[in-house]
Amino acid sequence: MKNEGVLKGSLTIEITLLMPFILGVFMFVLFSGFVLHDKCVVNKACMSAALRGSQESDDNIAVDKAALALSEVLPGKLIGKWSYNTSIDVGKDVIRITFDGDTDIGSGLVKRVLSTGNTSHSYECESFRLKEAEYIRTSRKSGVGYCL
Repeated sequence: MKNEGVLKGSLTIEITLLMPFILGVFMFVLFSGFVLHDKCVVNKACMSAALRGSQESDDNIAVDKAALALSEVLPGKLIGKWSYNTSIDVGKDVIRITFDGDTDIGSGLVKRVLSTGNTSHSYECESFRLKEAEYIRTSRKSGVGYCL
């Protein structure tokens, strides 16, 4: 009858020892989600710029449209601090968007742990330029007509 009404504290001590590990895993998953989100936004911006630029027949307008698409998608949408460069190459048949960026991870333990890894990202998207005559012929063959 001695132990009646006395609670054991072993569970509390075990959870206290496991809590740093559980919080570390949670923070890693959260940080990985931020990085994945930024990668998806950059990829979308790259593809969107290539598609918008490919719709123009004039090279200067194609570059302007692609740059406008990049400026609409990238600023304010990225969670991390990025330093990046974009280049737009317009060829006869293809438009190519190149994104080279580096993520600023921050300071402290996270930066020291991840500094050995690669924090730079590079994306290249391309789209074939739209040829008006082929587009009109394809539209007419499909029965849609010229005016959509």
